[in-house]
Amino acid sequence: MERHELENSREFKAAKELEHALNDYGWNEKRFASAVTTFHRTLQQTLFRSMVEVIKIMGSEGYGYDLRNKASHELCKKIVESGVLEEDTIPFI
Repeated sequence: MERHELENSREFKAAKELEHALNDYGWNEKRFASAVTTFHRTLQQTLFRSMVEVIKIMGSEGYGYDLRNKASHELCKKIVESGVLEEDTIPFI
């Protein structure tokens, strides 16, 4: 996908909104996770499918990282290498 196409997508815009929210020392991961449980069940599934794709990309060999996100890259890489993400699909229901 070309960068221009990506930047004009609703997914890019949503990711940037999330980036803005995350860029705050007051961000609480557990509170966010609890808030997600209030989503419609189908939307929870869609969010999780999206998270799996993030894990696959962040765990890939070509993913650029430095000391600030090395731990995330290494954990994602372990998850990808375990094969657990390939065992089952997450359906859209």
